[in-house]
Amino acid sequence: MKFICIVAICLTAVGCGGHRDLTEYSLDEHSFDAEAMAKIEQESGINLPNGAKGLAFHHIPPIDPIVFAKIQLPSAAQDSITKQVEALTFSGKSFPEDFATDRCQSWPTALKEVVFSKQAFNNGDYMALYLVKENDDIILYIKYFTM
Repeated sequence: MKFICIVAICLTAVGCGGHRDLTEYSLDEHSFDAEAMAKIEQESGINLPNGAKGLAFHHIPPIDPIVFAKIQLPSAAQDSITKQVEALTFSGKSFPEDFATDRCQSWPTALKEVVFSKQAFNNGDYMALYLVKENDDIILYIKYFTM
């Protein structure tokens, strides 16, 4: 009985609504919010520059989540992002470039005009990062996950 009371109190205090990261969800350029941008920075260890604009985001939960993001960068930030990515350590383990991409509609089937790419391991996540030139824009495609 005590246990049930404690659980009820915890649910009341914390809430039963849950968090969006407990479900699979996508964001587009209109719904890509500061919370998603902060999540990418915190989990990937990549410091995104001022003026970065989220274009697409996809989260696949729960235990070993997979995150996809497409972020437009200011052109002046290309060197800064490239240096951050170059500094990341290669995990020593490769994974297929198309890993889980069938679950994310915003991830391109083929990346064109890749300026820089790297598979790395950082903050406990395996990452695939691609700096791509699309029209006149610099786009960072980032996918990360734990195994």
